[in-house]
Amino acid sequence: MALINIASDKQLFADNYLIESLKDARQVMNPAKKLESNPVLRPEKPWEGDYIGVSHVWFDHADQIFKMWYRPATHRAYLDADGKLAADAPTDDDPVTVCLALSEDGIHWERPELGLVEFQGSRKNNLLPEDAVMPYFFQDLHEEDPSKRYKGLVRTGSTTTTMTFDLFYSPDSLSWTPCEHNPVIDTAPRIGRWGPTSFMGWDPIRQVYAAHMENCLHRRCPHAKRLIGRAESPDMIHWSDPETILMPDELDSPDTEFYHLPVTVYAGLYVGLLWIFRTNDSTHHPELVFSRDGIHYERNYREPFIQRGGHSGEYDASCVYNLEPLVHNDRIYTYYTGTNWRSYRTLLELGDRGVGAIGVAETPLDGFVAVEGKKRGYSEMVTRAFGFSGSHLRLNLQAHLADDVLPNECEVRVALLTPNHEPLAGFGFEDADPITTTDQARVVSWQGSSDLSELDGGPIKLHFYFKNAKLFSFQFADPSQ
Repeated sequence: MALINIASDKQLFADNYLIESLKDARQVMNPAKKLESNPVLRPEKPWEGDYIGVSHVWFDHADQIFKMWYRPATHRAYLDADGKLAADAPTDDDPVTVCLALSEDGIHWERPELGLVEFQGSRKNNLLPEDAVMPYFFQDLHEEDPSKRYKGLVRTGSTTTTMTFDLFYSPDSLSWTPCEHNPVIDTAPRIGRWGPTSFMGWDPIRQVYAAHMENCLHRRCPHAKRLIGRAESPDMIHWSDPETILMPDELDSPDTEFYHLPVTVYAGLYVGLLWIFRTNDSTHHPELVFSRDGIHYERNYREPFIQRGGHSGEYDASCVYNLEPLVHNDRIYTYYTGTNWRSYRTLLELGDRGVGAIGVAETPLDGFVAVEGKKRGYSEMVTRAFGFSGSHLRLNLQAHLADDVLPNECEVRVALLTPNHEPLAGFGFEDADPITTTDQARVVSWQGSSDLSELDGGPIKLHFYFKNAKLFSFQFADPSQ
């Protein structure tokens, strides 16, 4: 029996779990590519002010459409001449204004006339009524009760006081019923530790509901830095105390703090987009982090996953505040709020040019991290031994590392080995049929045959030979899958 059994689960190359050795190759983070049409939504309507920030996006399978909840604001209206908030500026206790946008493709968005809220004498807008707005909520596909398909939470208090969260249920994300056990989270008598929070929803790996939060009382924690914590619940009612799981280390700049951690589960991995807050200049950007257990995260890629804009004229030049990645069909979308101001003082300096708008960045399917090597001559990767289920091997790869005037030839071959690194007869390098084109699910073959039924279960190793290509993932499956 193999020590590792991957069954028919897709395997990414984001960490070293299955990688035994690399030769003339390395794992490379692929920055998400911003859409040329960004921002996909900017403040244009009278009720949207000078800023809109994305709160939630998902594809509604029942309605077969993308839905986006976003928050408008008018920041400049509440600044005094020194760039400070005026006495009548909104506070965290004021009602939250939220709008709904719809899209068929996740890129081109429309503002439906909901007719639910009157603004300046008209109901022709996409404003949601106050009683339909949840500061925190998610679509719970794990929930069997249709009346609780959406779960929302309302927070009272702040990180400088005690804090509570009330839980609400909804069948449609518009009408909400309070949980009879409220409050479900109460930090009293301690000062609240739940700073900026992301409720992940159901965690299919640990089989609990999970939340990630700024777990440090801002700078009043023992490390004097913002840190990331995690709390869990079996039912959204009984919650564990938050435990710190991520904190800056010696490789980070001294002014680095962690502001937020949106997380999703993808191909058996926790994929997190950690908000890096540089306190010296008040900028934000996300970095990719990965975990196998939801507690121990690897930070192997310290570059921005979404780059800030290059100059002050770009809407996202100062800060990128992103959601968790959203997988739809053959693409991964990451929605984010971008601003070209990083403080109220800089907003005042920019005047009418200061803006907050919503952008989207794309990642190829499975393409958070790739193994890439040389353009000429073979690079190699060997996996650890594993057991598997399935009769065919599929490979997700990108041909060609870059656009050349005269592109070098791309070639990928996969040989099979025993756990002791001995070649399997009929599945060696010379037997492997070369792969030369980009494909998200290319079936690997040897001398024209892709049938691995005789090896089903394993254990085996994979020996990849590749040049001028990026390898994203592999998966064993049957032809019908």
